[in-house]
Amino acid sequence: MRFPYLRSTIVPLAVGCCAGVVIVAGLAAGLYGWPLFAAALGIGLATGVPLGLWAVGRMRGTDPLLRPESATMDPTSARRAVNPAQAAPYPPATDQGRG
Repeated sequence: MRFPYLRSTIVPLAVGCCAGVVIVAGLAAGLYGWPLFAAALGIGLATGVPLGLWAVGRMRGTDPLLRPESATMDPTSARRAVNPAQAAPYPPATDQGRG
């Protein structure tokens, strides 16, 4: 079995974000003691782990983005690679030039 790199990255980020929200809200409310940080740890774990697992499942369930066609399919790509400042014309619109 392979190591779950995506899960081991996303879940701690989600836990840290949820705990950070609790800490910021507590400090803004004037709470400065250790119970604030203990509550942030508990709330961060309780909400961050399911949220992170949900996000990983959604990422894995989504189809990957389609890759663009190769640059060799574009006839002007070689000229643009040599001179990037050269303007490449857009193809005319379907109704352009017809009266």
